[in-house]
Amino acid sequence: MASDQSMADGRDSGRDPDTDGGGDTAVCRTPDDFYTPQGRDSIGRHCQRYFDENALTPTELLHSPRHQQSLSNIPTFVAILQQAERAMDRKGALTALVNEVARLTRERLKDAQPPDLTPASYATTAERLIAARDAFTGRFMVDAALTTHLYQGRSFAEKARLLLELADGLENADALAPLDRLLGEILRSDTGTASCSMDAPFVDRVDMIVSLIAGDKPLPDEAPPVFRGLETLLRRTAMPVLSDSLIFALRRELSKPDRFTITSAGDLFGVEAVQREIMALSQVSQRLRTGEGYFGGARTEAALQRRSALLVNEDTLPEITKGRTLMQKLRILFVLQRMPLSPSAERAVNGYLTQFFDGRDFAGRLLDCWKEKTEKLKGLAEVQKLVLDSAFAEEAREHMAGQIDEIQNAFIRTQRLLSPLQGKDEPNPDTVLEMVRMAGDGAFCRGKSRAAVAKALYRQVHRPRFVRSFLLGALGGKERSARASWMRGALGVVGVPFIDLGAIRVLVVDDEDGPRHFIESVLRDLGIGHIDTAADGQEALLRLAGDGGYDLIVCDWMMPKASGLDVLRRVREVRRDLPFLMVTALATLKAVERALAHNVSAYIAKPFTPEQLEEKVFLVLTQKSAPGG
Repeated sequence: MASDQSMADGRDSGRDPDTDGGGDTAVCRTPDDFYTPQGRDSIGRHCQRYFDENALTPTELLHSPRHQQSLSNIPTFVAILQQAERAMDRKGALTALVNEVARLTRERLKDAQPPDLTPASYATTAERLIAARDAFTGRFMVDAALTTHLYQGRSFAEKARLLLELADGLENADALAPLDRLLGEILRSDTGTASCSMDAPFVDRVDMIVSLIAGDKPLPDEAPPVFRGLETLLRRTAMPVLSDSLIFALRRELSKPDRFTITSAGDLFGVEAVQREIMALSQVSQRLRTGEGYFGGARTEAALQRRSALLVNEDTLPEITKGRTLMQKLRILFVLQRMPLSPSAERAVNGYLTQFFDGRDFAGRLLDCWKEKTEKLKGLAEVQKLVLDSAFAEEAREHMAGQIDEIQNAFIRTQRLLSPLQGKDEPNPDTVLEMVRMAGDGAFCRGKSRAAVAKALYRQVHRPRFVRSFLLGALGGKERSARASWMRGALGVVGVPFIDLGAIRVLVVDDEDGPRHFIESVLRDLGIGHIDTAADGQEALLRLAGDGGYDLIVCDWMMPKASGLDVLRRVREVRRDLPFLMVTALATLKAVERALAHNVSAYIAKPFTPEQLEEKVFLVLTQKSAPGG
């Protein structure tokens, strides 16, 4: 693959200007301009080789006559000045400014030598220096003291360790700022990052930098001491310059030809190797995501895109997915789609995915990816979820998701998977429970498939036999509650409510003790949690007036003081949707019509068995919110 070879050779045409020495150069017109953040960054770019060879930073150069003299003595110093002048479009103007910076540095330090610093004294010393002079001179003296303190460090890692010791436990923002700047300058250097990471391999170095940026996982115990110190510092307090420099360092690492998984140039042509590399890059990409984009913004996204463009294109996609089942290809392609791809790579992935969905044999090829019926259902649901979570435009997502739903719905119908739940005979509770488990596992597609399953399940999970088998078989109240909670969650996936009988409150009204106690006993055996009774219609009306929080009323028709019809009429004045089961010995057409005229939910004729009462109770409880009803 030519694109892979170009990356291996470092021939990346889309280089990032903030990691290859380009970028905007600050225009310095006065000596003080060199001390601004932009001025220091420009010095860092133009003097990068000198800094790397001597383990120095721009801040140290600006605050040490020794370092300034050393730089002016190198053979390339004049060339560095000329390059900077061209970048600023100020030919011949920098030599005088640089000489003035050197003179002012000597003058400022001549009569006020920087004090010695220790971790115990740094905060108070910095505060004293800043307060004793004007703001610029105070900050200059703090930086000069830090520069002197860093003389003892012979490498970037040693200097970072000295700075971390000063920062340990420090809370003062003014004292932390100079440390933040120096640590940031060290990490902004490629040599500095390598030194602090103890020359860790590319993969480990990127992983540690991403961990420091995202804070999503702790560094391993064997991480270099400087990186562990940086982690502790960043978790404790904000270090904006250091954080920006870590992001800069990451983009620099991503621009290198090093690979996450490929160990030799010969492996670049292996499909498996390319797949592993893409997946590794995808993991890095996911870790760098924020709510609104990426850490480091558009530049980080662009760095990831440039790297991915060399791996993902119209030529490589067929090779990447070669030898895979259709389902495996779809998984790979949807993962790729979520990566920060270049526009051309994005078009290639989207086009390849669309090609599969538009194929005439798509449904058959997709179903052939699995053997068992259950696996086919779950697989189709997974594909639909991949579509709904994809980066396609909303209209395209909905169309493709509907396409998968049509395939699953046709499969459910042709295989008669819901027939056991739709027949006249009551199904075995285990059959119903298995379908509930599949619903809870997300095996059914959003749309027609899920609606059909929901409609079939709703009636079955509220049959007395199923409830008795599933809930009343629990060993105790705790297990029963756990089962009910699981059932609600599993059914909720397909939009089916589950009535928890233990939370139901019922009012039983009958003027005869025997029938009233019989109904109460049946309801209690069914698992109804709260049962109140009334000995006549008048008592029932008083209970309803005092507390109308009932979920069901089971009421006899013929009673003194107030009949069941009177109770029904009063209930309907305040709650038209309250389930109301009328108990009557007058099951005549005329009587039924009178009850229906007042919106009775259902009626049951005396005498009746416990099973018949249970069936009616579930009928009135479930008929109000049945799916599709």
